[in-house]
Amino acid sequence: MKRNLSLFVLPLLALACNPANLGGETDCAAGDTSCQPYDPNKPPPGGPGAYEKVGPMGTTPFDPTDDGSSGVKLDKDGNVVLDSKGFGGTLSPIIWVANSAEGTVSKIDTRTMAEIGRYLTHPGGKGDPSRTTVGLNGDIVVANRSASDASRASAVHIAGDKSQCIDRNGNGKIDTSENSSPMPWAEGQPNSPGDECILWFTKLTPGSLPRAAGFNAGLGETDTVVYVGLYGTRELVRLNAKTGAIMKTINVTPAMPYGLVLDKNGDVWVRGAEGSLAVVQVSKGDQVKVYNGAKAPQCPYGIAADAAGRIYTAGGSCVGRFDPVTETWENLDLQGQGMQSGRGLAVDNKTGIWIADTYTGMYHVDGSGAKMVYKGKTANVSSNNVGAAIDFDNNPWVISQANSAAYKVNPANYSTTKASVGSGPYTYSDMTGYQLRNAGAPAGFWRHTFQGCMGAAQTRWLEIAYLLQAPAGTQVTIRVRSANDKASLAAAPWVEMAKVPSDVTPIKLPGLSGALLQVEFGMKSSVKDVTPILSGVNAGYSCVFG
Repeated sequence: MKRNLSLFVLPLLALACNPANLGGETDCAAGDTSCQPYDPNKPPPGGPGAYEKVGPMGTTPFDPTDDGSSGVKLDKDGNVVLDSKGFGGTLSPIIWVANSAEGTVSKIDTRTMAEIGRYLTHPGGKGDPSRTTVGLNGDIVVANRSASDASRASAVHIAGDKSQCIDRNGNGKIDTSENSSPMPWAEGQPNSPGDECILWFTKLTPGSLPRAAGFNAGLGETDTVVYVGLYGTRELVRLNAKTGAIMKTINVTPAMPYGLVLDKNGDVWVRGAEGSLAVVQVSKGDQVKVYNGAKAPQCPYGIAADAAGRIYTAGGSCVGRFDPVTETWENLDLQGQGMQSGRGLAVDNKTGIWIADTYTGMYHVDGSGAKMVYKGKTANVSSNNVGAAIDFDNNPWVISQANSAAYKVNPANYSTTKASVGSGPYTYSDMTGYQLRNAGAPAGFWRHTFQGCMGAAQTRWLEIAYLLQAPAGTQVTIRVRSANDKASLAAAPWVEMAKVPSDVTPIKLPGLSGALLQVEFGMKSSVKDVTPILSGVNAGYSCVFG
């Protein structure tokens, strides 16, 4: 007969948490001498030699890089906390460049400079993509501008890595582009049957000319959204990032969205092509406020934000910085340094401002002090420089439309290294995901994989117990997935178990089986210098024999 031996999860007593006895019962039938009551001091046959308890007082200390964890660090006591400025180098080194002329987007490794994927952005191509935005998990949304064919206005969602892709044809592997050749996506097909990393495709209002895009800092399956600005209809569309469904359309008249950025509060700032600056105050029920006239940007083209919540624009020969508290602008004229036509700009984690100029390369301005100060510039890399970005090694990038290339800039000496992309790259916005983490609410996640039963025993996961503090203004989203091996685990879908505003433990895990259980604690904070604190985690399971 089958025997179900329940393992005791080590209590978090040393962490001042109530012990969690996950099980302790058996299903031994009367008179069955082959089934022994569970002894918590002795592992059952086939079970692990020790029951892992993760945390500063446990059997395994926390590792802030465990299973690709990102945006977190350890405090002085060994607990997991947010690291709002420590994300550099911890995420995938990827930049996504939209190739408008050929209707594709290129996936470039920012360290090797190789193109490791190219994707069509619309059925049949010809989507005219011009904006890319990267979420916290590395997935991207591309806005198809569709300037020459009004009917193709749309947005498409592409997974950042194979673990998020969908095996639609059931062949046991993920079919996706891994070089400069996109997989086919025929006209009229709603989802790409060839590339299984293209997750959803959403049609937008014909003729709306989508020209702005940005993710928010949501962490869970239900609270992550992406915004697309519709230039032609003067609207901002909020989409569910998981499904692509349109959640709300917000009128931002008179602003004609040409670019957008989210600030540390999750509010959406829109740079209007007609000359205004608008903000959709998400925290106030999507109230819209428009700055025009004397309060309009004096250097209007690109838009970015810093960690203090200030908004930057660049255009012509100047860069401007807007303080939302005082509602005043500071402008720095760079005409004397040769700047002629400012385009996209990006802000690094030292408040360095990097501005693409159409004709003369990329300019560097120091914004860390009370006033912005010019620092230097690169040599000219192209006759048509457009977008700007920062990668996760803190290197600036400038997109060259004329050269079909993206250039990485060495911030120490302004030298450049070229990466080839598709034809006609025309990308603004947060093409690496750096902007979202640097200027948005601090966010990150910690992951760990627990080992269940070994040998012939089958694992049934019962509960996870944890010690967690989530102060006001913070949130923690807990997700789990399970499988029998590491490859299957990486491809398994996540199951969202809870959003935690305060201490709640344990969480039941009904129906989960597999020798491995991966647990993720996604953390975010809307309050400066306030973070959730994770002090201990363990998991309970039973081993089934026979």
